[in-house]
Amino acid sequence: MKAINQIAFNLLFLVLLAFLIYPILKAPEVKAQEQAPATVTLSGEELFIQNRCVRCHTIGRGRFVGPDLAGVKDRYSKEEIRIWIENPQQIYQSSGKMPFNEGYPPMPPLNIPPVQAKAIAQYLTSFNVSQDGATSGGISGQVLNKTNDGPAPGVELTLTSYMGDKPTGDKTIETDEQGNFLFDGLNWDRSYAITVNFKGAQYSTDKMVFYPNEDTKILNLPIYDPTFDEGNIKIIEAQMIVQIAEGALSVADLTLYNNTGDKVFVGGNELEDGRKESLRVSTPKGAQNINFIHGLTPEDVVETEYGFAGTTSVLPGQKRVVYAYGLPLLSGTTDFEKTIDYPTDSFLLLVSGSNKSVEVKGLKGGESVEIHDENFLKWTGEDLKPGHLIKLELKSPLTQSDYLKWGALGFILLIIIAGVIYSTVLKKSAKQDNRANQDEGVGDFEAKRLALIKEIAQLDDNFEAGNIEEQKYKNIRGNKIEELKKIKRRLR
Repeated sequence: MKAINQIAFNLLFLVLLAFLIYPILKAPEVKAQEQAPATVTLSGEELFIQNRCVRCHTIGRGRFVGPDLAGVKDRYSKEEIRIWIENPQQIYQSSGKMPFNEGYPPMPPLNIPPVQAKAIAQYLTSFNVSQDGATSGGISGQVLNKTNDGPAPGVELTLTSYMGDKPTGDKTIETDEQGNFLFDGLNWDRSYAITVNFKGAQYSTDKMVFYPNEDTKILNLPIYDPTFDEGNIKIIEAQMIVQIAEGALSVADLTLYNNTGDKVFVGGNELEDGRKESLRVSTPKGAQNINFIHGLTPEDVVETEYGFAGTTSVLPGQKRVVYAYGLPLLSGTTDFEKTIDYPTDSFLLLVSGSNKSVEVKGLKGGESVEIHDENFLKWTGEDLKPGHLIKLELKSPLTQSDYLKWGALGFILLIIIAGVIYSTVLKKSAKQDNRANQDEGVGDFEAKRLALIKEIAQLDDNFEAGNIEEQKYKNIRGNKIEELKKIKRRLR
């Protein structure tokens, strides 16, 4: 369990580090400047939307994931509302109750700066609920085929409503001759997502909510003609970060793909479950505990002999994929390979500093760099072709304790070998002695056997003549028979 926890911690560290590394390596060097205090440049309503308050609350439109905030100024002071926004845990602790409002989940910490929390509190206490009589909203727009720059008529769209993360219903329509669509009669207290299926490819929007005083949403949905040709799939940049720790080897991969064509790549090879392989991702043999961080989910992938494959369509433009995994770390030498799957403009390999000797083939470099107070060895490659191999070999140098350990182990092995030899020789000698004793005593055992036979015959004669009692006869005769059997076994 400790080893698993260590691997999980290492993977989390790498993922957080990976998102920070590329901007640092690419950004120009600048001098540190004193930061000015945070100021509010957005309105309270804009901050209410930007900080995702609308994902849980409406204002005068009914309960949602969280309570309706209409009239909140009658329940709390402006200062209490500010504390709610800035630090809800303080409210829970003071009341000794969480959640504070029955039937709702507790409010999570949002890390909203005090100056923004104050502006949002001011907005909530001064908000006037609209009296326009609208009781529902609508989402409308146009579906456009970006491959031929024209409208897409007769395309099926499905609108799914959600309460939090739970789907609460679907509604399906088709676009008109100009590719237009309209979903109306939508409740305010829900979030909504639209899914479009077109020629084997699926497109989905993020979840949408109606903002305060917003009755309609208008959006254009781009779709593309499909292609099975992966010739336009390239990698702009790839990063591989390896962290070495005792008993654990953790790896994070960040890849920025680019579909340079004007069609959506829906995949070529059909997989065993009927889905198509859209992106191939090779992982080293022995990769374990794969975590999909960005760009792919466990539901999007299938395991393959080379690693895993994505099954979602790849739209024109860029797509970033981030995942992490562990590898077994051996005490002596650990080696593994990374295969380039698509034409790659640039590749960056970072290996955390350790007491291991690191050799890399297929890339250039090996110099030491410091990133976020962590030392790394750095290798790079450019214009790498599909099938290009990057090989890593990690060796642990022998320390004084290693020499003592191996010396002690060698001494123990010598003792064991000597013991085995001595035991074998001793057993062989004892066996030969037993055989000699047997050969020397054959004549004596044969004479004793004949004597016992005569004694038994004489005993039988005495019993028949009435010279010995029956019970005594049986006891003596039985003992002699047993002794005779033993002699016969020795003579075999």
